[in-house]
Formats: sequence, structure tokens, C-alpha cells
Amino acid sequence: MASGWSEVDVTILPALGIVSCLGGPLRSCGYAAEMLRDEFTKQQQEQHRLQLQWHMLHPENYATKEERLSRLNQSISRFSQYWTEQNQAFLVIGGDHSCAMGTWGGVLNGLHQPGKFGLIWLDAHMDAHTFATSPSGNIHGMPLAALLGGADKKLAAMYPGCNFIKPENLILIGVRNYESEEYDLLRQAAVEIVFAEQIDRLADALIKAIDKLSRSCAVIGISIDLDFIDPADAPGVETPAQGGIKAGALLEALSSINRHPLIGGLEISEFNPENDANNKTLQLMKAMIEAFYGEPL
Repeated sequence: MASGWSEVDVTILPALGIVSCLGGPLRSCGYAAEMLRDEFTKQQQEQHRLQLQWHMLHPENYATKEERLSRLNQSISRFSQYWTEQNQAFLVIGGDHSCAMGTWGGVLNGLHQPGKFGLIWLDAHMDAHTFATSPSGNIHGMPLAALLGGADKKLAAMYPGCNFIKPENLILIGVRNYESEEYDLLRQAAVEIVFAEQIDRLADALIKAIDKLSRSCAVIGISIDLDFIDPADAPGVETPAQGGIKAGALLEALSSINRHPLIGGLEISEFNPENDANNKTLQLMKAMIEAFYGEPL
């Protein structure tokens, strides 16, 4: 996928902000995109080497939660489908991680060969439950089941894609908290899982994943749940899990694949400002975007 980078000093990147927490238990994670937009705006104009062209999506205020999520994911998918069809790299800032159904479902819709799409999922959790297996019923723990085509009827109704990710084209990295039911779904599908304790150097694990997917995929997406990171470095998340990858290691890894030509989009989700300390996690989100989409060092 051509990323369409220009040779001028300023890079303009389309960014989709999803002002919603419908898929999770809390409401505050929906503020992530607007807060991040304000952080980028605070920069001096001459420092704007990376300019985000924001589009904000809000859920409807009527109908059931499931119906509202279904329509929201349809709207998300139209953006990511369009950018994919235009060979345009993009950024998605979600509320909760259920937005991944819209983001990557739209990419799959936009590809001539959806079977050649690969996804790298950086997350403390597996997010592969269905309504039949989820202990909480929270939809942010279900997007991978939908993306793999393993959803139950209720969950499938929220998925806007016409195609699904091939299990061999999905790699989970950094998992350290999960339930047996979702592990069974992924294991039966033979999805590759790199557990947190197996990672010596994240940059190596990420490059290895990209190298593997590049053999069969023409486009790769990266979806990051902020709880992938050690809570000491990223306290502002919705469902923190002990341990995790240090912020410095993640920034190093993203810098090592800066503007990789196969990566069509980056998605970041699950920021919870109520748990943040001195905007530590918010600033880290900004640094992550700059590490991957900013000017190469």
C-alpha cells in the first residue's frame, strides 16, 4: 500500500477520532481524540512537521447500545475504506477497542484482495470473546472474534465488514491477561500469540511480525490498546493489567518501523483520562504517533 508521503517539510495525515465508549464499562475514554487533538494544536506552528487532519465521529443518542454501535462502526468503516481505496495512510484514535471492528472491517471492504490484509494486535488482552463467552458482556473485549468471522449473531450485527481476517494473517503481541474461552477460539484458529513474557525486545518482535505478514499480505494494520503498556508508564487506561511493555520500548519499536510502506493504518484505543497522572498517558499517545508517522530520525 503506497502511503502517499510527500517530500515537503509538513506531513498531513488523516485522523479519525471516535468519541465513544459504548463498547466498554466507562464513559471517559471517549474523550481521547479531542484531548489528543488539543495537544497537537498546542504546538507552535513552526513545529508542526506532522499535521493531523481530524474527523470526529460521535455515536447517535437514540436506539439500543448495540444498534448505536452497529451504526457507529458503519460510519468508522466508511472512513477507513475510503482511505484504503485511496492508498492513504491513516490514524484512528478510538474510545474503547470495539472501534477495531469498524476500522479494520472498513479496510477489508476497501481492498481488492482482502485475503492479503494482515493485522498486528498489541494488547494485554485477547479481545476474542463473544456474547456467549464474555464474563462482562463488554463489547470492547470482542472485536477480534468479529474480525475473524467467529462472532455470534448479536455481535455479527455490529460488524460492518463483508470480509474477515485470515487467522494466519493475525498476530497478537503482549498478551498477559485473558480467559480460557477466548484463548480457545484463537488457538483453534491457529492465530499466533506472542505473550508478554516471551518478548525480550519489542522492536525485534514487531519487525519479525511484519516480516512474517509481508510474505502473504499487501497491507498491514497495527492496533494498539494502551493497556499493552506497563501501567507505571501508561496509567490512563480503562482496564490496566500488571506488567507489560515499557513506554520507551514501544516508542523504540514504532520508530524502527517508521512509515513502513506496508502499514496502511495505526489505531490507538482505551485511553481513560480519569486514571491518568499529569497527562502522562496522553503525552505518550502523542509520542507514539510522532514515533511512527513523524519525520524519520
